[in-house]
Amino acid sequence: MFRAGPVPAMLEFYPQILSVHIASITLSGGWTGLRGLGLLFEMSWPRHFAARLLGWAIDGTVLTAAAMLLTILPSALFANHWLSVKLVFVALYFAGAWYGLAPGKPRARSLPAIGIALIAFGIAVGIARAHDPLGWLA
Repeated sequence: MFRAGPVPAMLEFYPQILSVHIASITLSGGWTGLRGLGLLFEMSWPRHFAARLLGWAIDGTVLTAAAMLLTILPSALFANHWLSVKLVFVALYFAGAWYGLAPGKPRARSLPAIGIALIAFGIAVGIARAHDPLGWLA
């Protein structure tokens, strides 16, 4: 993929985009955890369409802000491949949350999937904070 470098016109918005990205990540993990707790206590609201719709909106914001950051930041920032490793765990987070919170799944299958999703979320956050593939271990 060819990248000429940072986009100067957008680079001035980096702090705002990063703030939206971090806030939406926090909301995403919190909302998934809250819905997982609801399932743990056998509540029905975590699988309602409105709860799913809010999760999709939050996750869409996460991905949009991430794409904006990826396009405005210099590619040298990602030289040690921390972003590639993080994206593996982000995909695992989204897949686990999607599977665990989908309607019609038995609780015995949903809760482990949500647990895996939240563990992957924690690892991805550690990698992002450290800008190192080792994440929290760095």
